Amino acid sequence: MAKWQKISEAEKQIMDIIWSYDRPVTTAEILTELPEDKAWKQNTVITFLARLMEKGMVTATRVGKANQYEARLTEQEYRNLETKRFIRDVHQGSVSGLISALCDSGDLTKEDIEELMKRLRE
Repeated sequence: MAKWQKISEAEKQIMDIIWSYDRPVTTAEILTELPEDKAWKQNTVITFLARLMEKGMVTATRVGKANQYEARLTEQEYRNLETKRFIRDVHQGSVSGLISALCDSGDLTKEDIEELMKRLRE
């Protein structure tokens, strides 16, 4: 993926559904997977899918009368991109700044620290 664009929270919800399938998914399938508090109509979902296609997040393949949508990157790849963006935008590109903020917040558990130390040794 050449240039990644930030996606909205609504677009992320659509991506979460697409990622949950091990195959391309139709608009109808996405509609059935939406949480009950989301009363989005089919046209709304199609609009979000079109935006995701413009941003290079999904591809569409016409099969019969329906489009099938497939993610162009995995959920982990998305998380990695989002983390890099967060470090760049919030911590001026400083990974140590992020780690300092985590330590200073008091939210890290002993297990979190041990896991972090293990990962840093690798």
